[in-house]
Amino acid sequence: MSNSRTFSFGKLLTLSSVYWSSDKLKQSWKWSDRSMEAVMQRFIDLNQKYLSYLGIRANIETSDGKPALKLSTSNYIGAIPIMSPMNGKAVGDLVVSGRFGENAGELIMMLNSSIKPEYSDEFRLVQDSQMTSPIFIECCKYIDCYIEAERIKWRKFSNITRTERRPEGTTLWNEYAQRIAQNPLEFSTFKNKRNILSTDHQEWAQLNYVLQVVISELESPRVPVRTRAAYASRIAQLKIGLRGKTIISTTAVKIRMSDPLIIKQLKELANIILSNKTNERLAWRMDYAEFFERYVQFLMAEVAKKKGAREINNPHYGISVKNRPQWLLHYLEPDMVLQKYDEQVVIDAKYKSHMFNWNDESNELKETFRHDFHQILAYCSLNSMVTKQSLLVYPFNDFVCHKTKISSSITHAEATVYLIGIPIEKKRIEEVADKLGDVIGFSEE
Repeated sequence: MSNSRTFSFGKLLTLSSVYWSSDKLKQSWKWSDRSMEAVMQRFIDLNQKYLSYLGIRANIETSDGKPALKLSTSNYIGAIPIMSPMNGKAVGDLVVSGRFGENAGELIMMLNSSIKPEYSDEFRLVQDSQMTSPIFIECCKYIDCYIEAERIKWRKFSNITRTERRPEGTTLWNEYAQRIAQNPLEFSTFKNKRNILSTDHQEWAQLNYVLQVVISELESPRVPVRTRAAYASRIAQLKIGLRGKTIISTTAVKIRMSDPLIIKQLKELANIILSNKTNERLAWRMDYAEFFERYVQFLMAEVAKKKGAREINNPHYGISVKNRPQWLLHYLEPDMVLQKYDEQVVIDAKYKSHMFNWNDESNELKETFRHDFHQILAYCSLNSMVTKQSLLVYPFNDFVCHKTKISSSITHAEATVYLIGIPIEKKRIEEVADKLGDVIGFSEE
């Protein structure tokens, strides 16, 4: 197989399984029927660490009497490189996307810093990804290049003004005339322009500024721990060296033909970092259940603003017990609570397919919903508010709302739980927030 050939079987979906039949695999890889299972096993062995990064389980099963490769995805969406079992080289990427066809890429930026994709500093993609890679790889290159460039003691002429006791051909006579007119006693002081060969010139000062930006980026939590640890000592030394150096802010660094090669390389990296555009293609992943939770919190925050309610994200209800067993939870944690006066709404987001399977009678759906329902009722019971409402929010292709009431024949207590389905679309955010606001009822002041 040539390196230019790409591996593509379409996108996988979260929380699902797919079978790659032997006939389909043969379209990309050529082997005889008798070695089919061996090639599939080699595929699994070569790609195990990449598949594990996205939480994908791979095993060989029989489908229609023939061996097939079964891939089962987890909560993660993302992209990883794929190695060919024929030559062991990266030949393409495997992409996992949202289960219900939604476009996460257009929403991640809107959610700001509440959730970000996690990037690998170890795995490189073959093709472009829908997620723009962060700049930290370029920052690592800049650190290494800066240290090497510093060793050559790059000097340039700096045009400076010196105060001296005798005039020169470069004396600033206009400045001299104005100053003497104001203070004749300074008649023997002259401002002369000088060209000084120095390492502390304007262009190096701009590169020092980029170094500051680079250090700030590499010390941020966005960077994988492994990379931060690898560069920690180098960054510590560079920060000490920057204390006595000139730093000039800039948005771009000019590259000159006369620059030494290492300086050109450093300037090229500087411009990439300043423009925040990288050609790196990094494998990435994001927990999609957490993404859906943050998306629902974003929508509910919009509702809270309009309702004048207080929002509390992920409140903890502690669990105390003597001789705690290892399997006992330390706390319960609903996704969000809205409060206004003595009224409360508890919201729990579930990235599950319940709304898409409304008429399904499977025991699996019943059990998972039973768990969700008991959980939301537990949250609702842990407060002394007069009015209690609860929302179980699931993804759906449209906005739907089903109101349920739970009452006790013993205590006559009553709770309302709304089963809500929402579309995960940027263009429908305002519409969905308005409809959620119609469901949530707080008393007027």
